[in-house]
Order: sequence, then C-alpha cells, then structure tokens
Amino acid sequence: MYAKYTTIEELNAALAVVNAEFDSNIRFKRIQAQGRRILFTLTVNDSRRPGGRIGHSGRRVAAACWHVHGKFFDALLEINSTAVIDTSIRGGKAQIYKTAAGDVANNWQDFNIGSQFEPMYYSEACECGR
Repeated sequence: MYAKYTTIEELNAALAVVNAEFDSNIRFKRIQAQGRRILFTLTVNDSRRPGGRIGHSGRRVAAACWHVHGKFFDALLEINSTAVIDTSIRGGKAQIYKTAAGDVANNWQDFNIGSQFEPMYYSEACECGR
C-alpha cells in the first residue's frame, strides 16, 4: 500500500492507536518513503494473537487481518484528514480518503479470498472477534 499527503510519524501514530486495541501485536513489515509516497505493509508479531489473519484453508498467516487494516485507515484519517491510501484489492485499485463531508470513502470493502466452491470473505479470515 502507499500513503500520500502524510508522514511516517503520522503512520506511526495511527499504528499506536491500532495497537491499543490489538494488544500491541501490530507492526509495519515494511515502511519506506518513495518520493512523495510512503510504501507500507501491516503485519503481526504473533499470528495467534489479536489481529492475526487466517487463510482460506484455516492456517494462520503472518499478516494483519481486515479489521486491523480498516481501523488503521480510520485512525490515519482521523490524524490527518488529507491523507490518501492507495491499495490494490483483488486485481483492482482503491483509494481510501476522507470526503469533503467528513466521511471515509472506500474503507471496509470486503471480498472473497476463498474460492467459488468454498468462499471465505476477508472479514471472516481472522479470530479477533471484531
């Protein structure tokens, strides 16, 4: 993912907000400035703790779940309302940002990460209970 119109310090502040809810289990797998954008990936310290993701097969994945991402995006946009997050979602791209009315656009989109025969939605791919 890429964040625009924000700083690494603001991304770290949003991470602190998320960690307060997810037992300090969330961290950046990667975070680096690339020109005017910041490339970042959210992951977990322990896939068995809150915020860890499970795959469509039921195995634990060393990645942050859908709820972590949504709450991180909301937190970042509370800290900096002009920030824009560019994501790649299932072959498409989405921009998450705050509208002029103050609403967050394109956050909390859910999609099937399983198969047609065994569907599993991204929001179901965790055990965080949120």
